[in-house]
Amino acid sequence: MKGDDEDRRLRSVDLLNAQSILRARQQAEGGLAAARDGLEQKTAELALSLSMVRATLEASRDGILVTDDNARVTGFNQQYVRMWGLSDELMAFRDHERLLYTVSQQVEDAQHFLDRVHEIYRSLPAESFDLLKLHDGRVYERSSKIQFVEGQHVGRVWVFRDITEQRRTEDALRKKARVLELLNKTGTILTAKLDVRMLAQAVIDAATEISGAKVGAFFYNTAAPGGNSPLSRAVSGIAAEDVDSCGLPQAGALFDLTLSGAPLVHVEDLSKDARYKAPARPGAVPVRSYLAVPVASGSADVIGGLFFGHPDAGVFDERAQRLVTGIAAQAGVSIDNARLYEVARHAAQEREKLLDNERAARSEAEQMVRMKDEFLAMLAHELRNPLAPLRNSVEILRQGADDPAALERIRTIMERQIAHMTRLVDDLLDVSRISRGKLELRLEPIRLGDAISSAAETSRPVLLDRQHAFTVTMPDQPIALTADLVRLSQAFTNLLNNAAKYTPEGGAVALHVAADAGGVTVSIEDNGIGVPEHLSTRIFDMFVQGEPSPATPQAQGGLGIGLTLVRKIVEMHGGSIRAESRSDGPGSRFIVWLPVAGSATPALPAADAGAGAGTGTGAGTGTGTVTAPVRRHAGAFEPRRILVTDDNVDAALTLASLLGMWGHEVRAAHDGAEAIAAAASFRPDFIFLDIGMPHMDGYEACRRIRALGQVPAPVMVALTGWGQADDKRKAQEAGFDHHFTKPVDPARLEALVGSNF
Repeated sequence: MKGDDEDRRLRSVDLLNAQSILRARQQAEGGLAAARDGLEQKTAELALSLSMVRATLEASRDGILVTDDNARVTGFNQQYVRMWGLSDELMAFRDHERLLYTVSQQVEDAQHFLDRVHEIYRSLPAESFDLLKLHDGRVYERSSKIQFVEGQHVGRVWVFRDITEQRRTEDALRKKARVLELLNKTGTILTAKLDVRMLAQAVIDAATEISGAKVGAFFYNTAAPGGNSPLSRAVSGIAAEDVDSCGLPQAGALFDLTLSGAPLVHVEDLSKDARYKAPARPGAVPVRSYLAVPVASGSADVIGGLFFGHPDAGVFDERAQRLVTGIAAQAGVSIDNARLYEVARHAAQEREKLLDNERAARSEAEQMVRMKDEFLAMLAHELRNPLAPLRNSVEILRQGADDPAALERIRTIMERQIAHMTRLVDDLLDVSRISRGKLELRLEPIRLGDAISSAAETSRPVLLDRQHAFTVTMPDQPIALTADLVRLSQAFTNLLNNAAKYTPEGGAVALHVAADAGGVTVSIEDNGIGVPEHLSTRIFDMFVQGEPSPATPQAQGGLGIGLTLVRKIVEMHGGSIRAESRSDGPGSRFIVWLPVAGSATPALPAADAGAGAGTGTGAGTGTGTVTAPVRRHAGAFEPRRILVTDDNVDAALTLASLLGMWGHEVRAAHDGAEAIAAAASFRPDFIFLDIGMPHMDGYEACRRIRALGQVPAPVMVALTGWGQADDKRKAQEAGFDHHFTKPVDPARLEALVGSNF
């Protein structure tokens, strides 16, 4: 019994196992069937997708070729095959190199075509673009693009597009636009130009291009209406010297037909026309297509003809004939007008000369007016500068200054400034005499050494102030002249002062005298800035001045009349003067030539005529505190801290002394840099600034002082000889609070510094 139970249990287990295996098999078979169905579906979808891609490729009007990295063809469409005319056998090789060689035979530059493809394979650009020109005239665009699958480079797609018709359309449009451009340009020239040769060349150039001719010639008569002259010609398409050897008719029946007035002569093929005789010259340009139209004037007289040729037959169509006929008609009227214009041109030229003379005279007059205005402004400035210290000195005296040292200083300042004004007035009077022809010389026998000694002594303070080394070189024997001693000394003084003015501090000024049989030469030279080239011919003109430089700031100012006086004085003595820049280094040289006297030489003076001024040292001009006797105001008084800045030392010191007498604490400076430093350390309530200072003018100094940002800000006062409205505007823009013109009224000055600001 026990064995039966075990058998039953075993059979039951076997049955269960069999059932499990059956179920697992059934499940596996079901999964396999589902996978097979899915694979079949995906295969069908892929086949459909490939079919759609193929259909898309075949529907494209572009030729498409796909290659892998090994230059194997992996795909293409039939448009590619048709575009290049390739056989099925060749495509079956799937070899891109073989395709390239076959295709390259159709391209104009086969080697470049192959090299470009190999370069693309080698450098692997993401995209490429090329233009291919075929032997049969077709034009293809070729582009390519790298193909990636899951980030991996797998090949390249090449696309070819036939743009032949597009290019032809574009070329046609360009040609039409060019024709319109030429017609417009020619029309403009024909209406605007009055030169016959220029018109003829413009006409034949435009007409040759518009007609499509290879060679064109315009034969025309240059004589005025009713006259005759040999035919002139303008040529296009070939060199002028080759026109005689070209195939265009230049004589005979065809040529004469056009010049006789035939409306239009058109021959499809000259080689078949009995009237034409081809040139026998070797190397002649052949002409088969021929077109000629006459050019007639407004009165219907034939004045020439347009002739066109082309080596191919049947080139000139009706459109070309219409266009050149229209151009010929316009050309006839324009050239007729130009020839008539030539008749009147000579009279117009004479009239223009008269007008030029009138314009030149008017321009010269306007220039003189401008120079006069500039001179008057400069004169006002130069007169105000010495007036300022004079007025300040008078006010100091009026207020009772009794210090002997202060009084002596004031007297010296007044004498110096009065002497300066006297020189200005004397120069003005001399200029007035010159302009009226009233300048007279008191000629008498003199010695040149006397005039030079006088000039050297007069110029000595200027030379010493500028610390110049001054030397005089004269012959041992005295030189006799018939001259005006005072005027000649004045001329040499002006030349020496001019040399000192335009030479940097510590320079050298030399005077040389050399005599010959006919006269004497006096040369004054320096090592300064020289004579600017643009002033070399005008340096002696009235009101013309040299230009200051950073090395010669003292050159600003002056009236521009000193050298004019020199030239006039020298010329009135029968001499001459010229100016030049030195060739042996920097500087200028003024050379005066004077005739010597024929009479006996007067006795020599006791003084040495050749003595020169040595090197001197100028006065110091540092910033400092100015003290003066104090006059206290009645009632309430609040002393101010005041900074006075002026490069004219006398003007600065007298104004500072006057302000000090009123009880204010005053310091003086003599240039812009000193003023800025003093403003920062002294912190004044008022700052008086001259404008025309060397190195840094008052405008810039004011701007820099304002930039210090002092609180409270000082009251800035421009104190200057320049008093025009424009000068006041510039002062306001630079940051000045007030603008006073020299010499300032002391009452106005006192009212300003005593005000509550």
